[in-house]
Amino acid sequence: MRIQKNVMSVFSGCFLFLFLFLFSCKDNNGSETIDKTYDPNKPIELTTFYPDSGKYLEKVLLTGKNFGTDPEQIRVYFNSKRAAVVGSTGDRMYVLAPRLPGDTVAISVAIGKDSVVFEKNFYYRVSVTVTTIAGNGNRGTYTDGELASSEVQPRYVCVDKESNIFIINRVDGAYNIARIDEENNELVTLARDIIGNAPGVDPVTGVVSFPTETTIGSFCTLDPKEMWAPRIREMKWQPGDNPPDQGWKHSMVVNPGDGYIYTRYYYGDIVKIHPRTYEVERIFKTEQGDSFGLTFLPQRPNILYMSFWDNSGVNANSICSIDVTDPANTFKKLSGPTNGGHRDGQLENAQFRRPSQIFTDKDGNMYIADSGNHCIRRITLEGMVETVLGMPGTAGWKDGGKEEALFNNPTGLGIAEDGTVYVADFDNNRIRKLSIN
Repeated sequence: MRIQKNVMSVFSGCFLFLFLFLFSCKDNNGSETIDKTYDPNKPIELTTFYPDSGKYLEKVLLTGKNFGTDPEQIRVYFNSKRAAVVGSTGDRMYVLAPRLPGDTVAISVAIGKDSVVFEKNFYYRVSVTVTTIAGNGNRGTYTDGELASSEVQPRYVCVDKESNIFIINRVDGAYNIARIDEENNELVTLARDIIGNAPGVDPVTGVVSFPTETTIGSFCTLDPKEMWAPRIREMKWQPGDNPPDQGWKHSMVVNPGDGYIYTRYYYGDIVKIHPRTYEVERIFKTEQGDSFGLTFLPQRPNILYMSFWDNSGVNANSICSIDVTDPANTFKKLSGPTNGGHRDGQLENAQFRRPSQIFTDKDGNMYIADSGNHCIRRITLEGMVETVLGMPGTAGWKDGGKEEALFNNPTGLGIAEDGTVYVADFDNNRIRKLSIN
C-alpha cells in the first residue's frame, strides 16, 4: 500500500506541474484570464474525456465548464470509486483512474451539491500478474528465514489487516505454522508440530483462528498482542448437544457482523463459537463431505459462503450459502453441475473442481482456490464467475500474466487490505502473490 501511495504521489506531482504549465492563468497577451473558480449558481457542464479506456492510475483529461480551480473541492468518481484529482483550470482537469472500479465505468463529477455524469462510458482494463514470494519448490523439507531460500509446503493461508501473511504448512514431517513478513523479507516460524487447517482472521482484533483435529473441539488462536504465540482452545458444547463423532473440521471464519467464529465439520455440522468463552452452538447440518473454504461478504452480512469438495454428495464441487440468522430455511447450492468441471459465466451455471479455500475482498469479490482446475477463480458481487489466472486443467509453475501463469493444486488463498491475493500453491511448494490492478 505504501508503494502505491508513493507511485500516486510521483504521478500526481509530475502531471500537476505539466498541467499547470500548459494551462497557466495568463492569456497570450500576458493579461489575467477570467476568474474560473466554481460558481454554485451555475451548473457543472461536461463535454468529453480522453482517453476512453485505461488501467489503474491512467491519466484521464476531463473537459467541461464550471469545474473551479481547487482540486480539494472536486470529487470525481469512476462508478463508486473515487479518483485522485491532479489539477483543474476550470474547464479542464486531470484525474487518475482508481483501482478496479469495474469493467464498464460511468465517470461522475461532483462539486458542492451539484453532481453530473458523462454520457459515454470509460472502459477499465484489468492487469493481473503473479509472482513467487516464498518457497523454492523443494518438497518434504521446511526452512524459515529469508523468503527466497525458504522451503515450504503451504496448504492454507490468510492475511490480516496489517498485511501479515499466515501460512499453514501441512505435509508429513513438516507441520508448521508460520508468518511471512514481506517488508522484512522473512519467514518466521510460530509453531511446530501443530496440524492445522484453513485459518480466518478477526477483522477487529486481528486474532487468527484455525481448526485442528487433535480432539473434536480443538482449535488454535494466534493473538497479535501476544506476538502470535499459539494457544490451543477447546470448544464448550451445550448440554445435550452431542458433538460430531470425529474432530474433522477444515476451515474457520469470523463473522464481522456478530463476531462469532464459524466452522464446519466433515459430518456436516455447522457451528458458531463465542470468541471469548468458546461456547458452541450448532446452527445447521448439511450432507457430509469436505469443505475447505468459508467466508462472509461485507456487503451481505450474515451470509456464510462455503466451498465443497467432490465427496459432498449433492453439493459436490459447489459453492453454497446459508444465512446464519435463519439457517433452517436458507441453505442453498449456488453454482451449477457437480460433476467437477470448469465453466465461467453466471454462477448458477458455473462449474468448479475441488474448490478449496475462499475469501472475499472489501468490494465483495469472492476468490476461490480452484484446486482441481489448477487456477484462481473469482465470483463478482453480481454473480459472474471468471478465471483470474491459471490454465484450467493444466498443472505447472510459471509466474507472469494472464497468458502464461500456471499453478499446481492451489489449495489456499488470502486477501490483503489493498486487494492483493496470496495463494498457497501446494504442489508447487510456494506462496504466490497476485497483483490485480
